[in-house]
Amino acid sequence: MVNNDRYLKPQPMKNTVMACLLLLCCSCASLSKSQLDEVNQFGGATKTFATYPAKVMSALVDVHTQNQYFEVGIIVDANLHRQHVDSIYKWIQTSAKKDEEIALVFQIISDYGQKLVHLTANVHTLQLDTAAQSFGTNMDALINKFNSLDPQHKVPTGYGAIIGQIIAVGGNMYVQDRQAKGAKAFVTKGDTLIGMMATKLEQYLSSEDINSIKTSISRERRELVHNYTAYLASDNELINLYYKINKYGGKDSVTKKDTVITGALKAWRSSGMGADSLYIKLLTNLDTDETLRQQCLAAVENLRKAHHKLMEDLQEKKNLKEVYEELQGYGASLRQLHSTSSKIK
Repeated sequence: MVNNDRYLKPQPMKNTVMACLLLLCCSCASLSKSQLDEVNQFGGATKTFATYPAKVMSALVDVHTQNQYFEVGIIVDANLHRQHVDSIYKWIQTSAKKDEEIALVFQIISDYGQKLVHLTANVHTLQLDTAAQSFGTNMDALINKFNSLDPQHKVPTGYGAIIGQIIAVGGNMYVQDRQAKGAKAFVTKGDTLIGMMATKLEQYLSSEDINSIKTSISRERRELVHNYTAYLASDNELINLYYKINKYGGKDSVTKKDTVITGALKAWRSSGMGADSLYIKLLTNLDTDETLRQQCLAAVENLRKAHHKLMEDLQEKKNLKEVYEELQGYGASLRQLHSTSSKIK
């Protein structure tokens, strides 16, 4: 008969080893509450970060649209005038579709920040499981789409696998331990992601190519001054302008100084204070947009540095006081971006 007494007797050495291993396992995974809070706050800030470089583009599109009104304003012919207005409308529709690659950069950064918020939220284990299932797969899909546009600079994927492993092995662990595993894995792997997305943003904001955002702002300012000057000059010269229908059905322009032959006459409208106000508004928005572009460029570097420092501190299990300076700089740059962005009307 098998003697089971040995299974019932205390096993001091074995129990001690198992306890040590369990403690070691948990301590390797655990982050302090303050560390999880810092990661959560970083994620919250990062999920809104991309709205500011996106605002640089949308503000420029808006100015360009209204700038064209000055150009159209000097067209007398009704049909031709309407055709130009229609072309403005079509341009608005097409410009709403941003460059696909940079739009994905905005979306990936925002999605990454949102994932960190969810992973470090104070939720029940079941909620963490349910929410986490779509975390990595959605992000991998965005990255794969980005990689298809730029196959020479592929961004690593695998976020779905990370979350899958956490769910598989973490069923009986405390929520905070599971959050720690998820936060560490995401921030560690995400450092390469943020670095590559930051590089794309820097290129987008600083490039001096003919169609770059930087060059476009400068060009739009010159065109605005030119179009408004032409609008005023035409209006001043044509304030008493009339046109008559010629025998071919076209319009011949004449002024009061000319001999007005019989035909249909129509007075030209004059410039008003509304045009002057619009011109000042557009100039102000362009200047503010250029300031926002420069601030976004500085904020991108702060994003990169703050994230890298956050990763280092999480890996080394240090107190986040060491990352305080980088996070403060990042937070300050976001507050500055919010202030500047709100001035664009």
